[in-house]
Amino acid sequence: MDVDRGLHVAAISNDDFCADLKKRISAAYEKSDNSLGWRLLASPPTVLDGADVAFIGLNPGGSVRPDDHAEFAMDRGSAYVDETWGGANQPGTSPLQRQVRTLFKGLSVEPQDVLAGNLVPFRSPSWDRLENTEFSLRFGEVLWADILRRAQPTLVVGMGREVFKPLSRILSATNARSIPVGWGKVSAVKASIFGGSLVVLPHLSRFGIITRKESVGALNSLFGDHWQTR
Repeated sequence: MDVDRGLHVAAISNDDFCADLKKRISAAYEKSDNSLGWRLLASPPTVLDGADVAFIGLNPGGSVRPDDHAEFAMDRGSAYVDETWGGANQPGTSPLQRQVRTLFKGLSVEPQDVLAGNLVPFRSPSWDRLENTEFSLRFGEVLWADILRRAQPTLVVGMGREVFKPLSRILSATNARSIPVGWGKVSAVKASIFGGSLVVLPHLSRFGIITRKESVGALNSLFGDHWQTR
């Protein structure tokens, strides 16, 4: 991102920044040929003005557009706590939500204070079934460059190996190294960014490493002083 645009992103009001993001997402969604709606943030829009921790997944999953799920951002709280996902009986209790909630607890951060969202906002049943993948990824990378420039997190956590390269480019990450997570050959990646760290985890819906005792050492290595051993 050029310097002038970076200064503009940092200077405008939250309302104007959100309006700009919504406009850009809506336009790109129409061009993408996807048809299941979009979703950006799993937290309130206030996190765009500053967050110590960011948590970024690949894209919202699902084969329907849930009427009761926020599109741009939560009014309050966190989707990982306050929404009911995947046939669970109670809010915040699906396997993925439990993993992410435990991650946030280990990082000593309240869920609603995390800049949590999707790199690609467009919903699809699976990543393989997302339309115009290259266009969608390129759009998400440009969008999140603006978001991260404004919010300035010191710890950026990605979920899913596909987000590593885009986030690395956005954050100019260096010194990337793979760290086995105690689950066969599965690894996470830790890299240095200006003023902090980028950590990319395997997808927590498939690899529940946050609550796995064999992964405790890996989590300590990945998060260092950020991590409070449970």
